[in-house]
Amino acid sequence: MRHRVYGKKLGRDRNQRQALFRSQLKEVFTHGFIKTTDTKVKAITPLVERVCTLAKKNTLAARRRIFRSFQDIKLVNSVVTQINELYPDITSNFTRVSKIKRRQGDDALIVKLYLFNGIAPKVKAESESKESASKPKNALQKLIKKPAPKTPKKDTKTTAKKVKQSKK
Repeated sequence: MRHRVYGKKLGRDRNQRQALFRSQLKEVFTHGFIKTTDTKVKAITPLVERVCTLAKKNTLAARRRIFRSFQDIKLVNSVVTQINELYPDITSNFTRVSKIKRRQGDDALIVKLYLFNGIAPKVKAESESKESASKPKNALQKLIKKPAPKTPKKDTKTTAKKVKQSKK
């Protein structure tokens, strides 16, 4: 009997299931959508809705609860700011699901879970943040750290012949 038993096992133990949910949750908020099976989407949709609702609160406690799922403070901050910018008047139903196809191997229904308006929150990648940190902040620093002009490459064969001829 399954009386009052909540959730789907998805053929995984507890730790594997939590890792799957966390990775899919991160993908939804970094890319704006995921394509996966219908069963996984049904399991992950309440988590996405909960994160969006917490992001709308925009409090320290809400950010800490979101951090439990993401374990990435940059992602948490960008999700909270982007959700509040993209959905100023929406308080629920942040996700949509559309059927895509049936997978050939096991005939599983593949669906696309995406955020309401289809726009992915913009999350800066680590490489972009490192590049922006290394960029000069004002015009004076741009002038100071201006790289030297590139010189054209010399043809090594012709210079080697010239050196031999000058030694003779």
